[in-house]
Amino acid sequence: MKSNAKFLVTVLIVGNLFTSCDTTSSRTNADYTQSIAKQAVSTAADRSAREIRGATPYVEIQNEPAPRLIVDPPLPNMLAQGVVWIQWRVENVRIAPIFGKGALTVSPRVGHLHIQVDDLSWWWADASDLNTIDVAGMLPGPHKVKITLVNANHGSFPEQSRTVAFTIPEGARASHSH
Repeated sequence: MKSNAKFLVTVLIVGNLFTSCDTTSSRTNADYTQSIAKQAVSTAADRSAREIRGATPYVEIQNEPAPRLIVDPPLPNMLAQGVVWIQWRVENVRIAPIFGKGALTVSPRVGHLHIQVDDLSWWWADASDLNTIDVAGMLPGPHKVKITLVNANHGSFPEQSRTVAFTIPEGARASHSH
């Protein structure tokens, strides 16, 4: 929705620039530009809640599509402070603090993330759905974070693990409060 709003503002600004000119062709361009802006707003407004938010949790989904994990590279502006923020999103699974074998039959399906840093022998589970992994106090040098989408009983969804590699620059502060 934000990108549609930015598009609309840009179109309206451009439309006003065209309107401020006195030539007939400029008015035609302004009318055309405003028409495009109206189409963009109506297209976004016409999308259903289901299209934007997904299926209702009140109805069982038959033949659910496979879950999918999408992971972005770390946000670069915090690496110099030894902080790693990795944004992620999922499709066809809801991230929720619901665990155990009984939860495997819930529809829509639920799951959470397992996060492992630098091949350490331990990992943590994240069921917060905050869309950003936050790791602070990283020492300078190369690192990697493995993010795995798992079901409510901690079983990995097939092919839904991503590893993000990055480097904390020399001179980065090893401590950060946020």
